[in-house]
Amino acid sequence: LQEILMTAAADIKTPIMTCPLLKGKTNDDASQITDKLRKITVADIIKSMEVSVIPFAVHGGEVCSIHKLKINLYKPEHYPKHTDITEEDWEETMTVTFLRKLEDAIETHMKMLLRIRGIKIEKDNGPKSGNETDNDDSDSGKKTGGDDDDDDDEGEDTEADDLGADEQKRKKQATDEQDYEESDDDEKNEPSSVSGVVDPEMDDDEDEDGEVSKEETPEEDKEDTLEAKKEVKSVQQESKKKKRQRFVSGEKDRHIFAEGKGKTFEVHFKFHKNEPHILLAQVAQKTAQKVYVQNLGKIERCTVANCGDPQVIYYGDNPKERAEISNEEKKASPALHASGVDFAGLWEFQDKLDVRYLYSNSIHDMLNTFGVEAARETIIREINHVFKSY
Repeated sequence: LQEILMTAAADIKTPIMTCPLLKGKTNDDASQITDKLRKITVADIIKSMEVSVIPFAVHGGEVCSIHKLKINLYKPEHYPKHTDITEEDWEETMTVTFLRKLEDAIETHMKMLLRIRGIKIEKDNGPKSGNETDNDDSDSGKKTGGDDDDDDDEGEDTEADDLGADEQKRKKQATDEQDYEESDDDEKNEPSSVSGVVDPEMDDDEDEDGEVSKEETPEEDKEDTLEAKKEVKSVQQESKKKKRQRFVSGEKDRHIFAEGKGKTFEVHFKFHKNEPHILLAQVAQKTAQKVYVQNLGKIERCTVANCGDPQVIYYGDNPKERAEISNEEKKASPALHASGVDFAGLWEFQDKLDVRYLYSNSIHDMLNTFGVEAARETIIREINHVFKSY
């Protein structure tokens, strides 16, 4: 109640979404939707992970150590049955996204190990040795005797330097003011096309030319252009389907070999001989928990429920009448209960979901999506839901 009325945060702690299925849909249809909305990480499909180390090797003319990481993938029992993810998608995720994240994780981990060892990455000028400081002190002591005699001369010179510095500052200010005035004049004298404003006469000329060209084109040419556009669209759609992501290499990448075939992924990393030893398996496991094979939106988890859930809105075929429905009928009709808010993600399943009853306990999201009246009803509904248990 405090979060609803007093805090009124845009991002609430426990956002949910509920939506019943259309009449005639079953729990199998609901499970298909939950499988497609479920998030699948690389850690969920890892069967085994092996790391082997070659302590001394020569690569690129440098002495180094090579760490070989081999990952075997599989489909566990809890893997969603109704999903469009294939083994090709696994390969793409492992060779592109996972490898990029793993490179970044290794780099940050190595920086942390170097800091722990007290080794600075950037070359700073350290303190001088004791002998050098003593020599510097002796030299400075010798020079002080001669400097005392010239103090009077230096005082006269500094006054002249101060006067000269003041004159230079005044000259700079005058030149800066002149440059500023000239730049203003230039901006005023610029043509309208340069400043971003288009002349209306130019627009009229372009419109007239466009109208003439439209009048001159015969119907046959129009049909040809329409067919050509359709062919171009079909080619673009096919190219989008065939397009695959590519690995974006970095300046400090360490991998010298990477290959993904079906359910196996292998990568080799090169480390300098003076660098500290790294536990590659732990870094890879943490990275696997952050990389998603399937992630369709902001919904963290989605489960199959029924309309008997108090947070599900359902009034039958006519939502405007708001007729009361028995609990038995509500429990017989399936619904979805999701953690997180993503209206666009659920709108994609309009062929199975009754989006007229789509609801969320996030007042700000209801306000931005459906308007003020929906937000008002959400506040009333949430307050009633809190006090109903008392």
